Amino acid sequence: MTLRGGILVRYVRIRVSRALVRSGLPDLDYALNPYIGCFHACTYCYARCYVPPKYLGASRFWGDVVYIKENIVDVLRKEVRRFSVGVVGVSTITDPYQPIESELRLTRSCIDVLLRSGFHVSIQTKSDLVLRDLDIISRFGGRVDVGLTITTMDDYVARVIEPNSPPPSRRVRALRRISDLGVETWIFYGPVIPHINDSEDDVEHIIELAKETKSKVLVDAIHVRKEILPTLSRALEALGKEWVIKELRKDKLSKWWLKFKEEVLRKCNQEKVECIPTYAEPPPKTKTLTNYTTKK
Repeated sequence: MTLRGGILVRYVRIRVSRALVRSGLPDLDYALNPYIGCFHACTYCYARCYVPPKYLGASRFWGDVVYIKENIVDVLRKEVRRFSVGVVGVSTITDPYQPIESELRLTRSCIDVLLRSGFHVSIQTKSDLVLRDLDIISRFGGRVDVGLTITTMDDYVARVIEPNSPPPSRRVRALRRISDLGVETWIFYGPVIPHINDSEDDVEHIIELAKETKSKVLVDAIHVRKEILPTLSRALEALGKEWVIKELRKDKLSKWWLKFKEEVLRKCNQEKVECIPTYAEPPPKTKTLTNYTTKK
């Protein structure tokens, strides 16, 4: 067990046979996740539902157990010689810049290997630790895009629903700095939860930041899964809005989303900000690269 920021977390080192997996997400050919499980422990995160069965510790104790793919860089060096060049999402089911990355530098090494091999890298994170790798990102700027997840600009609300994540204020500063380098940036505004981060002020602040940083906005509604209900319910209760859980029924959520999405699109259009609504059913479990296109 390791004490990190006053929080005990168990790190388990594992060895893997795959680094890249085929992505089921639009605009991504591959996904790369150096870690399984995420220290950030976001109360709404349904990624825990897609943890492989043999690593259920990360799923059952979300945020308390993180598996480290200690040989992923070596595996990746072999794969980039065989797989067709494409777009790699780093990461898709865990944050690539959670605190352990500051010591292990697995994400840094992986993006360096990918970029030197001609791949395009699409980074998504909640952490300003990404700034550490600006030397690599700026050098290959034409083949890197960086997305910062900013669920709310309210540091207090974020601390409740994303308890171990860096506060939004730090993410905003990171986004501005990366954008200033001319690197393509985007904001992941999600998940949006009714009555928590869907107010007019929430939307306007996100769009203002996107306009300032020339970032596009991907907006996504909460994906309600039974696995997240205990942690999400506790967070809503802490915010004095435990009643919101009843608003997350599928029928009510769908109606709310249609109205909310149209309002966000209208405001983005008004400010000439590119906005992409992404709400849909969660993607199927990621498959391995069996029979996937390889280099000739």
